[in-house]
Amino acid sequence: MKKDAELIQIFGRRGSGKSTLTKGLLKGRPKVVVFDPRAEYGALRGFTAAYTRTDVLKAMKRGWARGFHIAYVPEAGQEIEALHKLTSICWAAQSPYEEGRDPRKLTLVIEEADLSYPVTRLPSHFSGMQRVVNQGRHVGIECIAVSQRPAQISATYRANVATSYLFALAADVDRQEMLRLIGRDYADRLRSLPPYRALVHENGQVSGIEVRPSGQIRPISI
Repeated sequence: MKKDAELIQIFGRRGSGKSTLTKGLLKGRPKVVVFDPRAEYGALRGFTAAYTRTDVLKAMKRGWARGFHIAYVPEAGQEIEALHKLTSICWAAQSPYEEGRDPRKLTLVIEEADLSYPVTRLPSHFSGMQRVVNQGRHVGIECIAVSQRPAQISATYRANVATSYLFALAADVDRQEMLRLIGRDYADRLRSLPPYRALVHENGQVSGIEVRPSGQIRPISI
């Protein structure tokens, strides 16, 4: 079995198209858990809202055969610990993948990722997300981190992503951080991209996309 689950990051200012793209990328993925501090996903068609980790486990069990889409809303102010504990549930849920009995990956979406996996060093007892970043591909856990503030996201995560989607960024510190990744030739574009248009960095190459209201991606020239 190919262990190829990847890390993705989606950054952009408010209203740029991050959520539309994220929801589009989730279509067709059989097992999805969204870490949802703003409670944006629970009301969406096909999603089950969960407010405790027990709720998450119950929703996984109910939907295991056909797949599940779960939106977990953590307690405000406890995002770091809550994400750490959620990763343990996701890891355990993927034991059939690790053992070669179930080929389905699990997609963990981390909305407002600067709240739960920040650039500051975390205590060693909150190492669950670090484990997912470093070893999650072996158990079929892929992650999509979403934020307005890339400079405030864990550098470990940013250093390990396979694909970056970059919408217009409001703060200069965030633009500078991303220009280190894609190159300073894109400085003007990264500042002035219109809503629903983004730069994509993948395999060392930069391309452009437009995101439609359905979440469908259309390539564009840059």
